[in-house]
Amino acid sequence: MSEKYRQLNLHVPETIVQGLDEIAGKEQIDRTALARKMLTEAIQQWKKDDAIAACQRGEITKARAAELAGISVYDIMDEVRRRGAPPSYTLDELSQDLKLLLPS
Repeated sequence: MSEKYRQLNLHVPETIVQGLDEIAGKEQIDRTALARKMLTEAIQQWKKDDAIAACQRGEITKARAAELAGISVYDIMDEVRRRGAPPSYTLDELSQDLKLLLPS
């Protein structure tokens, strides 16, 4: 199933258009494709940042943060560690890990 597209018209400063043109030339793609690619990457990054922040505040689990961010739990844990935040490890998560590690 192909994704549905909608048109989005933006007014941006000339410096942004110049920057897009410069990068598009180096990437050898047209400006519109580059803008679409950059917006997609920015949205993915925002989702990851938001999910990690919610996880660090204790609002959601690492598993839920990974789901919302569209990445693995291991990637969430790596990102939390990379950002220098102390990793949170709940009693429930410990229990789940022990069930996986210890035979019944």
